[in-house]
Amino acid sequence: MDFLQQLLPELGRTELWFHIIVFVGNILLFLLARPILKWIDLRSATNTKVRIFRSVNVLVFILHFLGLFLIRVNTGFESYFINIGYTIMVIYGAMLLYNLLCAQSRKRFGKQRTFDDKKVYLETYSSRMVDLFFLVFIVLTAIYILILIWNAQEWFTGIYGILAAFLAFTSSIWAPDIISGLIILNTEILEDGDVVLIDGHKNEYVIGRVTLIYVVLYDIRNNNRTLMRNSQFTESRIDNLSRVTSSAGIRQALTYKIGYPKLTGDRDARLATLAEFKKQIGDMFEAAYATCVADEDIMVNGAKPFDWAMTNAGDFALEYTLWIYLDKIPNTKITSTIRKHLMGTIYKVNEAVYDASIAEDIDLSTPNVQQIIMPDGGKATGKPEVK
Repeated sequence: MDFLQQLLPELGRTELWFHIIVFVGNILLFLLARPILKWIDLRSATNTKVRIFRSVNVLVFILHFLGLFLIRVNTGFESYFINIGYTIMVIYGAMLLYNLLCAQSRKRFGKQRTFDDKKVYLETYSSRMVDLFFLVFIVLTAIYILILIWNAQEWFTGIYGILAAFLAFTSSIWAPDIISGLIILNTEILEDGDVVLIDGHKNEYVIGRVTLIYVVLYDIRNNNRTLMRNSQFTESRIDNLSRVTSSAGIRQALTYKIGYPKLTGDRDARLATLAEFKKQIGDMFEAAYATCVADEDIMVNGAKPFDWAMTNAGDFALEYTLWIYLDKIPNTKITSTIRKHLMGTIYKVNEAVYDASIAEDIDLSTPNVQQIIMPDGGKATGKPEVK
């Protein structure tokens, strides 16, 4: 301490201690950047974010040493560099403190859920409201500290007035997204990890994260990430496949075109042939169900048999619709697992139905039916007219 006092006699003991605390704190933040980010949120501890945080620490180091050097040589510009360093540290500390408080509010007011055997804490309406309070408090406090650092107390009222005007004029841009985000959390119908279908989008998505302004979605079919504003997300109709209304599970419909049976003979013979035809259809779907239940890779509800019905008598074929019931979608954000559960199950059920159709001698290909009308009152002369 005495050595530093001799090296920088221009600084008093209190000022010298302040510089030492800032210097040591900056070193600790540099060394503990990754553990701190992991403690706040495991998703935040990426190499890019760690490098950004450490780069800020290095910049503060440089500005701090430069300011102390200028104090030593008495150039008169040392305060500017030191104040710039303090400004960066205030912004850095405000961001770090806000993320830390948000992580604690999720643990205190959020909802615990398990994804891939890992416990995570999700945002709720209460935790988001607490986060908004922290955001306002930390921003106002940071601005006040910056005013004190730059000795701009006379600007105090003006700066807060400019901030209030800025928020008022831009509220139409950010307010709808914040309100929509609160609506999403308050309903408790949409949460992180839920699989959803959005009106106007053909693919299925899993909700990666609902933030203050936007929602992150994972495209299950294509493995890409999608960013959507909260207001845009809530404007569309959203079907949540992870929240079913029945214990039977998600109900999916598969359509098959089967040619008309050849009915000949008298009335009783035609009815007998029709009954046999319907029995073949039933046997085909029952055999497919038995195959699916026996296969562990096909995620159908073994307690709920398939349903089927003839839903259309078309010009070329009878249309049969098969309704299957899927098991509950697992709590995961891994798109390959969900893709196997949803798309993979439907494809395998299709294959099981085809295998059963071969055993029952039922042709699933749509027949190409042509009607031939003979000219000249049905006489077999000339060329026939084909429709």
